[in-house]
Amino acid sequence: MEAHRVRSGDPGQPRSAPALRASRGGRGARAGRARGGRRKAGAHLQPRARDRAADAGRQREGARRRDPRIPARGRGVNVRRVVVVGGGVTGLVVAYRLLSAQKDARFEVTLLESRPRLGGNIQTEREGGFVIDGGPDSFVVAKPQATDLCKELGLGERLIVTTPKNRRVYVPRRGALHTLPEGLVLAVPTRFLPFAKTPLFSLPGKARMALDLVLPKRPKEKGDESIGSFLQRRLGKEAVDILGEPLLGGIYAGDVDLLSIRSTFPQLAALEDNHGSLIRGAIAERRKKGTTKGPPPSPFHSLLGGMGELIEALARRIEKAGGDIRVGAPVVSVERSSGADASAPPRWVVRHGARDGQTESIEADDVVMAAPANAAASALGDVDAELGALLRGIPYLSTATIVLAYARPDVPHPLDAVGVVIPKDERRRILAATFISSKWTGRAPQDAALVRVFVGGHRDPGALAATDEALVSLAREELGSLIGVRAAPMLARVFRYEQANAQPIVGHAARVRRIRDISRRLPGLYFAGAAFDGVGIPDCVRQANEAAAAVAAR
Repeated sequence: MEAHRVRSGDPGQPRSAPALRASRGGRGARAGRARGGRRKAGAHLQPRARDRAADAGRQREGARRRDPRIPARGRGVNVRRVVVVGGGVTGLVVAYRLLSAQKDARFEVTLLESRPRLGGNIQTEREGGFVIDGGPDSFVVAKPQATDLCKELGLGERLIVTTPKNRRVYVPRRGALHTLPEGLVLAVPTRFLPFAKTPLFSLPGKARMALDLVLPKRPKEKGDESIGSFLQRRLGKEAVDILGEPLLGGIYAGDVDLLSIRSTFPQLAALEDNHGSLIRGAIAERRKKGTTKGPPPSPFHSLLGGMGELIEALARRIEKAGGDIRVGAPVVSVERSSGADASAPPRWVVRHGARDGQTESIEADDVVMAAPANAAASALGDVDAELGALLRGIPYLSTATIVLAYARPDVPHPLDAVGVVIPKDERRRILAATFISSKWTGRAPQDAALVRVFVGGHRDPGALAATDEALVSLAREELGSLIGVRAAPMLARVFRYEQANAQPIVGHAARVRRIRDISRRLPGLYFAGAAFDGVGIPDCVRQANEAAAAVAAR
């Protein structure tokens, strides 16, 4: 009845292997230059298992004896048992905060992850000089929580920025690749000359965007609206089609006519609220930050060895502090239990699966749900009917990334950009392509190029029904059309994210507020993660910090 426990000192070093590997939460298959096939492979961040439950118990108790901060039961110390459901970055940060930030060390923490690896959507593989991020490869600098966490974990010297000379972005239009004009802030132009000269927009389209300067603002009291409605009202249809849909909607792989502007890009809504114009507001914000010599600072950070380094560092800290991490432990149910003492506050019983097909129960004072909303709804069952309906009402989309490595001489394009974003009306079968080896330093050997292609999302919800070989062929065909590369790749990886992209649609903020209201009626139950208050890594870290603080304050 033992789930796969992460072994102390082995937080899950990424594993990899030679040519086509597909990753579905840890499973993989590969193909070489000439031929390929699907086969089982080791999971990224796959920890080694303990052989016996008794050994695991001895190790945990031994950790408590070795570390005076971790209290042992029965020694007069008030120990609170906390179960964290979900081993993505949110759940890991919650566990880390509870175990390391409390001076009296009164928490005993168990983290449960259904998959055989940690990290959620973050997956990193390293092989032959390549650093391959299947999921998120960076985080925004403007929100400091992730940067601060990396520094706290000793990863400060591992932080890297996008290559300054390659920060442009291409957009295909009328059979050619054009760069987005300089001075674009999200979808808002802030510099006149680059905007006036760009061939991406028609003259009427540019004139319509300029009307933002004089159009009246929409009263905030009118409530939420979609990204598409917001941008079309302020900047016009061309701005939606060429900028909003591929750039803003692309972050979520979602439909801009459904996604909430206030839940996805509240900073854009604030420009209208505070300045009456997106253009005036963006220019004012830029001036407030001042000017610097040389290229502007990178808006993104990554880690030299890929984003998996953050997951590995968190797992090490949790294990060192005596935390119990269990992978391959899907949560079956989370139920309330009053216990034997009717006067005591209700506790929670968490049942999870184990490697032998049996289930194990954990009684807890607090449960932090850091899993996807649909998984949380399933686990909570009948705890609260309205809560379950609200959680199930958060939609998800599926995506896949195809990572291809080429010999650099085989790629005729200079790859002098972050990559290419694809407007929907271009009718291509991919969402975007990132030139990974140009975007970041140290991602590929000097004589190689690494490119990542995105498919699926709302444009092609059936994309993941294709085989790995078919997805690789699709990516190769599209890259051949876009950047002229026809040679076979040196290696290929396919990463699948089925129902893994939360969609904050119009009304999302009100839904989340109601979820929080209901959870306050259920003492000891907390929610955090990409389904709720922001999908980016800094947003997840912030929510994890808040959830850990709420647990500590109860």
